[in-house]
Amino acid sequence: MTSIVALGAVTVGIDLLSSHAELRKLGLTPGSNSIIPVERMEAIRLALENNHGALPAPSSGGSVGNTADLLARAGIRCGFMGMGGNDTFGRIFVANCERASLEFLCELEDGAVTGYDFYLYDEDDVRTIILTHGANALLSPARIDLEVIQRSELVLLDGIALSFGPESETAMLRCVQAAEAANVPFVLALASTEIVAGYRDFFDTFAPKAQMVAGNLEQAAVLVGLEPEASLDEVRIELTKTPIDAVVTLDADGAFARFGDEAFLMPTEKIEAVDSTGAGDNFLAGFLAARRQGLSVRQALTVGNVVAGEVIRYPGARLPISLDVPRLMLEALQIAERLDD
Repeated sequence: MTSIVALGAVTVGIDLLSSHAELRKLGLTPGSNSIIPVERMEAIRLALENNHGALPAPSSGGSVGNTADLLARAGIRCGFMGMGGNDTFGRIFVANCERASLEFLCELEDGAVTGYDFYLYDEDDVRTIILTHGANALLSPARIDLEVIQRSELVLLDGIALSFGPESETAMLRCVQAAEAANVPFVLALASTEIVAGYRDFFDTFAPKAQMVAGNLEQAAVLVGLEPEASLDEVRIELTKTPIDAVVTLDADGAFARFGDEAFLMPTEKIEAVDSTGAGDNFLAGFLAARRQGLSVRQALTVGNVVAGEVIRYPGARLPISLDVPRLMLEALQIAERLDD
């Protein structure tokens, strides 16, 4: 039986050095972050291939996908649901799942383009991001195995999936309903502030019912009705007015959690980051793994901090496949357990 079922984006990412001149010729604004249609994305990809030759090998990504990857590598039976195309990118994504012992629970779609993104770095080290949802837009209730969800121990839902396509919100709703009907707890990972604000009814309804919500400070602020720039103290006050249990990552300042009537703030070791992409996703994996081991919320925050601190030492959103994740998790658990010594 799959212990944890995750639903999120099937996507791969490509990092590429570019320039202001090239970006503007492609119609892109340096430093921008945008979601574009498949057709435009494919035209840009072909132009980049023409300019640079063979592009770097893509790496798998997607917020909850990164979380599920680390959980599986830590030895937890984990499955992933998401829509990908039966193309080169889709097959790379599935192959990476297999390498991590993460079960891919959906069929790749013939004729569809797998979602992918470019991280384009210019001469000033400014990052321009372009993304296409691709086959993720096909997410619908008909493509989800609700029985697998009901047989699991925990469901992990990525808030970004609400925005994929015309039936994606309904698909997310069906997942929650199936989990609730089988008394399976679910965790709701927050998405961009625009998505949290744009799907207010969904978050207002299901965030209080979730085992917990997880996201960064800006996302949590919008969830509780504040501006994204709100301080942690302001978010903490608003959370106390709700029944929501939450874990909030604070970048270099560590993490905060509110469970029931208790609040926890856990600072982290200062580390010079090579790449902070995916730190929050992997933090969540460490936190969930620690809670499964029976650790307290405070100890689980420490485990999450240790794991996130390791991830940012490497480029990309996932730890190198050569890294011994079970050993990392064991060391993080031992550090956390010493908190009460």
